[in-house]
Amino acid sequence: MPYLMCSRCKRLYVLGSRCEPCASAGAKRREQKRWDTRPSAWARGYNTQYRKARAEILSASPVCSICHRRPADTADHIVPLSRGGSNEPSNLRPACGPCNYGRGNGLP
Repeated sequence: MPYLMCSRCKRLYVLGSRCEPCASAGAKRREQKRWDTRPSAWARGYNTQYRKARAEILSASPVCSICHRRPADTADHIVPLSRGGSNEPSNLRPACGPCNYGRGNGLP
């Protein structure tokens, strides 16, 4: 089996683009960076008011209001919080995960 040189530390290894110590260290750095840069759900505005309104919306309408095919398991902000929206029930609609997450930060 041919040996390759690690692109980071220049050690010889057998498979992949990096040796095992460098690959696992890189994965740890990426994971830590993700958690260091993203604020908590509470800090992003998903507070008690949102949780109560979400439960109300999902109990009233169990089907996704975007695709009308899958069961709703999330509450979608019509106007996103980052664009001045609120957690009021009038700004929320039931949505399935793929529809809600696919929409991102866009307006309707």
